Amino acid sequence: MKKFLIGTTALIGAAMIAGAAQAEDPKVMVGGVIDFQAGYADQDGSANQSDFGFRNDTEVSFSVHGKADNGLGYGAVIDLEADVTGDANNEGLNASNTYVFMDGSFGRFELGSTAGAAETLAVEADNIARGTGGIDGDWVYFANPTGAGFISTPGLGAEHGSVTAFGDESSFNANKINYYSPRFSGFQLGVSYTPDLENRGQLVDRLENGYGDVWEAGLNYEGDWDGLGFAAAATGIMGDAEFAGGNDLEGYNVGLATNLYGFNVAGSYGDWLDTLGVDADYYTVGLGYDFGPFGASATWLDSSAGANDFENLVIGADYSLAPGLTPYAEVSMFDADGGAGASNDGTVVILGTELAF
Repeated sequence: MKKFLIGTTALIGAAMIAGAAQAEDPKVMVGGVIDFQAGYADQDGSANQSDFGFRNDTEVSFSVHGKADNGLGYGAVIDLEADVTGDANNEGLNASNTYVFMDGSFGRFELGSTAGAAETLAVEADNIARGTGGIDGDWVYFANPTGAGFISTPGLGAEHGSVTAFGDESSFNANKINYYSPRFSGFQLGVSYTPDLENRGQLVDRLENGYGDVWEAGLNYEGDWDGLGFAAAATGIMGDAEFAGGNDLEGYNVGLATNLYGFNVAGSYGDWLDTLGVDADYYTVGLGYDFGPFGASATWLDSSAGANDFENLVIGADYSLAPGLTPYAEVSMFDADGGAGASNDGTVVILGTELAF
């Protein structure tokens, strides 16, 4: 489940280890999640399709942590896909994240296939979403693709992946180097470099058929002012188009989030600049409430890419029934109004139960 942002990006900051720490041999921790969903979809263009279906999503995660005599922290993160089919959103056939890290008073380096700073440090409305993640949740797996040129989930070009399909995340975990600074007075800086957005895992084809020399950067702030939790971020991305007739990859995002007495409010604006060759941007707004084991949220996305407009309102709720066991419900109502792409609208209802271990 998506949780409120304040305190989540601090996981990066919490890994900064002081130089005087005692050495420790590498230790392996195993965890994961299994999520069963029943989904109903009522959408235009769904001839010869059933309205109802089941979906099962399973991941097993390995986390390795060690510490050298000089206080250097090191380790690895491996998130394995553990389903009986390939990954539904093209994150990878075997794994979605595989990287080595080193951290200390200098900050944190990550080396491998994982998300970049523009995604990790961003503040979006989906950070406070309950259920499966609201506007960046699992509605995409029950909805039919709408057509080319729609920004259907919040994120910049490398995170969003293909704009021709819902739920495509084939480029966010390209092979890269990330650096995150320690958090000073609530502020944290992140920078990422990706040589080729098409290469991840063992693939190193060096073909100039996508985006290369991709740089990401983000500045994130988290704080608590007399009980008012506050988060803000500005992130950006740029890269070279290595294919004929393509526009360079570029864009930026700014976002804010607050929480007080269990109420969460968040919003963001993202601009893809000239990445698609047309004006393309998006807005997100979200409102959430936490009451003990129960949480609910409403998140909204409004985007445009040239003549293609997309809107999505997602209402979700979940309940912590037992440690790690969380039933939830979510309703997504989206409308895609296409110029060059196809027009489409629909409603997706998901009932599910997630077990995190």
